[in-house]
Amino acid sequence: MPVQSVERLTIERLTADDLKSNLGDIQGGILEEYETLASAYVFYTVETPEGGRDWLKSLLDHVTSSADARSGHSPKQTMNIAISAFGLKALGVSEESWMSFPHVFREGMAARAHRLGDTGPADPAKWEGGLGTADIHVMVNLTGLDAASVDLWRQQVSAAAIEYGVKQRHVVEAAVVFDQRSGCPAAHFGFVDPISQPAIAGLDEGHPGDGAREGNGWRSIAPGEFLLGYENELGEVTATPTPHSLGVNGTFIVFRKAAQDVGGFRKYLKQGAMNLWGKDDLAHQEKMAAKIVGRWKSGCPLALSPDQDNPELAADPNRVNDFDYADDPEGLKCPLGAHLRRANPRKSKITSAADVNRKRMIRRGLEYGPPLPEGAPDDGVSRGQAGMIIVADIELQFEFIQAEWIQKGDFIGLPTEEKDPLIGANGDGGQFTVPGADMPFLFDIRQFVTVEGGEYFFAPGLSALRGLANGQYSGD
Repeated sequence: MPVQSVERLTIERLTADDLKSNLGDIQGGILEEYETLASAYVFYTVETPEGGRDWLKSLLDHVTSSADARSGHSPKQTMNIAISAFGLKALGVSEESWMSFPHVFREGMAARAHRLGDTGPADPAKWEGGLGTADIHVMVNLTGLDAASVDLWRQQVSAAAIEYGVKQRHVVEAAVVFDQRSGCPAAHFGFVDPISQPAIAGLDEGHPGDGAREGNGWRSIAPGEFLLGYENELGEVTATPTPHSLGVNGTFIVFRKAAQDVGGFRKYLKQGAMNLWGKDDLAHQEKMAAKIVGRWKSGCPLALSPDQDNPELAADPNRVNDFDYADDPEGLKCPLGAHLRRANPRKSKITSAADVNRKRMIRRGLEYGPPLPEGAPDDGVSRGQAGMIIVADIELQFEFIQAEWIQKGDFIGLPTEEKDPLIGANGDGGQFTVPGADMPFLFDIRQFVTVEGGEYFFAPGLSALRGLANGQYSGD
């Protein structure tokens, strides 16, 4: 789509009704999950603005759009490009345009570490591959049917980049891991994932529970919560950088790579079950895991089946997310501080003045490292999850959830120091409250997830990406 057309649409206020006609200008993987099984997040440093822009020109024809991804012949390989604040400067974007981006994005993730809870073992000084530094300019996300084909493509892209003075700085490889029981995609901790993504107004209808609760039903979330230039939940147009054509149909991407202590998690389930119920058999360990996450490993939510797993319910897309917490104010079914309930409170009574519908995020993540077989001792191999969180407002959405809902408890009536039991910065003195248990308080929650690197990126629309490559937004 020509830049002029994007400018015209922006002036007319983009709404959900405009979304389908703009899919050709929106990068793929933002509004839909790719069907590919392996991925590589490749990070580059640009030495000169001219070289960096010429390199982008060489990649333009390979970038996948949302329209491509939704076509009847979805691509077997995909490429998408996102640029950090440091990268925009390296590409020569004008000072006026650069300053029009949100200050949180311009500062970068490492500068926000204290607010995000990235301290101690997750301190940015310990991050790998230069992540969090001013040397990370562009992230190219490649996906394919298997790790070998993705890595071959990555080698080709990085070799070609050298002639433009663009150097590969780091790569994170990830792939789908399948649950040993169900055969479904699952996280290393053993929980089927992903279960739910926000339903976006203007696209295909989501399943019950994927959007916002409205009466006894559900409605889709306004596209402006995820894309720049569109109306959001307030009926306002989400702000774009200057000029509008640079931001329209773009979004912000939060990249995070986080190690998962699978062996430590499994070991803790036995200890936690004994502390809560005085029993550490397998059934109580499974219950302990469900209380931490808010779902059984099959994906069945505690809100619908608090006492036992229900794989049949979990397999039904019209039932597995059709719930809220209005009937569970004390957390007797699903603990108030469970991971799932913190990330999406779903009509829980919360003390902070927050519009829950404006705190939704799209997640695109895959696992890295081999799965640890059930019953196997910890092998010391690095494993975890790497991926992207997609939002229109980094501070309002990602940072608010991370700082206020993940790293604190008072927003939902718990002690301030109580953190998310799965991904919070726990450790010595980590707390978790499980109402209804024989001994409902745990004071020894360990840190199971540790961030190993991350950054904030801007994923422009394809017209804007072409404009960046052609120097349209440069200060030259």
